[in-house]
Amino acid sequence: MERFIVFKVNKKFFVPLLLVVLAVNANGALWKKSIPKTEATITNSILSVRVDAMTGAYEITQKNPAWTFSGGIGEPLIKLKAGHGSDAIGDYQEISFDWTNDTPPMMANIRIYDKNPIVLFSETCKKAMEMPPASFPSFTTVPQDLHIFSYQQKNFAPPQFDASKTSTPWLLFDDAANAAIISPASHFMVARMSGDGHTQITSGLNEDLRHLPAGFSQQTILTFGQGINNTWDQWGKSIVALQDVKRPDNEADAVLKYFGYWTDNGAYYYYNYDLGKGYAGTLQSLVAYYRQQQIPIRYLQLDSWWYYKSFADPDGKIGKTKSDKLPEGEWNRYGGLLEYKAHPALFPNGLDAFQKSINLPLITHNRWVDPASPYHEHYKISGVAAVDYRWWRDIADYLDTSGIVTYEQDWLDRIYKYSPAFSSTVNTAETFLNDMSRACAHHDITLQYCMPLPCYFLQGSAYKNLTTIRTSDDHFGPSRYNNFLYTSRLAYSMGIWPWSDVFMSGETNNILLATLSAGAVGTGDKMGTEDIGNIFKVARPDGVIVKPDVPALPLDQCYIADAKGTETPLLAATFTDNDGFKTEYVFAFNRSKASVGNFRFTPAELGFDDTVCVYDYFSDRAYRMNPNDIVSGILGGNADSYYIIAPFGRSQIAFLGDKDKFVSTGKQRIASLDDEANNLTVNVLFAPSEKAVTMHGYAERPVKVTAQSGTAKVTKFDTATGYFEIEADPDLWIPAQEINGDMARQMTVTLATD
Repeated sequence: MERFIVFKVNKKFFVPLLLVVLAVNANGALWKKSIPKTEATITNSILSVRVDAMTGAYEITQKNPAWTFSGGIGEPLIKLKAGHGSDAIGDYQEISFDWTNDTPPMMANIRIYDKNPIVLFSETCKKAMEMPPASFPSFTTVPQDLHIFSYQQKNFAPPQFDASKTSTPWLLFDDAANAAIISPASHFMVARMSGDGHTQITSGLNEDLRHLPAGFSQQTILTFGQGINNTWDQWGKSIVALQDVKRPDNEADAVLKYFGYWTDNGAYYYYNYDLGKGYAGTLQSLVAYYRQQQIPIRYLQLDSWWYYKSFADPDGKIGKTKSDKLPEGEWNRYGGLLEYKAHPALFPNGLDAFQKSINLPLITHNRWVDPASPYHEHYKISGVAAVDYRWWRDIADYLDTSGIVTYEQDWLDRIYKYSPAFSSTVNTAETFLNDMSRACAHHDITLQYCMPLPCYFLQGSAYKNLTTIRTSDDHFGPSRYNNFLYTSRLAYSMGIWPWSDVFMSGETNNILLATLSAGAVGTGDKMGTEDIGNIFKVARPDGVIVKPDVPALPLDQCYIADAKGTETPLLAATFTDNDGFKTEYVFAFNRSKASVGNFRFTPAELGFDDTVCVYDYFSDRAYRMNPNDIVSGILGGNADSYYIIAPFGRSQIAFLGDKDKFVSTGKQRIASLDDEANNLTVNVLFAPSEKAVTMHGYAERPVKVTAQSGTAKVTKFDTATGYFEIEADPDLWIPAQEINGDMARQMTVTLATD
């Protein structure tokens, strides 16, 4: 018989790992016994985590601002312990524990990272489960008076200032732009956020999910930061790090690197062609005309019109012929895919022969698999989605032999909705996407997602060949700008480049904003109606897009104003960073057709801490400003403004780059900048056929210029304002060389003010 004597220990001297217990055995001898600890705490310089084994409660606290998120398992915990380790995000401390009462046995851990304000939660099923476990974390205490932002469970993932109950990140922030982002960190296609964001926040699994295997683990990430966009960046980098995939740069494929031509909804040749020439003949004529006019398209997109389709919507509703003006046929229909093959009425010699005839790479579109498709007889189709690698292998083989470099999977929202296993089984949706990526990657074919739900953005971070994703509805225009810019934030966080969709080249604001997206730029003009001047503001004569480093994204102030319901223009910014010489580009757009909007921003908001030149692109005027000076404007209905901001560096020159490009210091034109005292050295890239480029900027003193591998001269200097222009001409007798995968010439221009 044993008798236990428990001594109360003063908290000041309490050793958190063990409770000390003295036991008296039957012979009266004393011996020591240890029992598991009842509380564990881990901390770093920003965060602390505390877990109570007796109650199952857990608490995450941020020091500044003093935000606390707390909740509980609802039952006692066992095997509570603290440890440390390292994963793809970095070195971490961790609390782990199990629980068993009233549920199948579960295990969980909470990590915080030594160098990042990030918390990673994980719960694991120790045995197979029919139903999903309770959400973890489930916070019932949340910081008060925070704004909420998320993405809706609709096509193109439109933004909303509310808590969307789906697989989406939730952004919480205050009026000082302190922010936290919580989201699923694994199994995105079956994950779900829930709660209202004010009194409860939970992250777990879709309630339709069934048959979880033993060992199934679900993760959630909570990221803290100062600055809304800074927090988005940190959150996105962490999600991508967990995928262990290198994300593509913004020149990773033809659709990103080059100006192209599109035939999708909103383009002139969408289900439309010259009846005398046929579809193939019409597009062959267009390509020949563009070459004659030296309009540098470098790829051609073929939308849904080219392959065999049914009349049925995904819900089974029977439609009709897509275009009554064109001949009937299996291609001229609205419905789902019957066979992914070029219809002979359009391409009598096959798609491969057409591609060779125009000598341009192709981007091709696809829909859902129709229930009437013969594919059901040969492949595994779940709902309206192919979940059979053999199907994807055969599709990718056809793409490869037909000269297709990018595969566009459209109607992703309908595929999710009408393929029930996507939400009710662990692997079906992932199999669909994994097989698509793997089969296309085998042939170096890249991917584009269209009509995605938020879960596709998150899951897309796992695929190195997913380069672009649509972030606005069909036919780009002012009514799309708001959603396009906010949803571009989600795309870029996942390392996927946004695509605005097609527009006409004469629509200056559309082509400008598409260029600022750092993603794809493509037009769909009727042959002979092109605005060649606008096209060359986007691209070099070889079709290479001159673009910023990152997409244009809403400023922090816009999140705060929109959360409060303040009607102001939307401000979005991007940049090019040439070895520390950073040029910012700011787009201001009035979202109201009926009222006038006032906007304002400072160079300091963009990261400048010294004097800058603010150049108003449309008015062709510039202002010297200090970091905290206010740039302001008034915009009428759907009007916009565009500013280029360049620093007066050590050279005392505010260099604005190529005067004839929207993104004037884009690295496809200005390869590098070296800013030294009284000297600025600029390396300029030219397409092989290019002869002269006009560069401009501002300086306090007259600028002297010298050049290597070409000639340069100052053609204008305004002593009153300091404005200058320089004409740079490369030496055409020097052979072009391969630079970043394209033939180009490079010359060095040095600007001096001493």
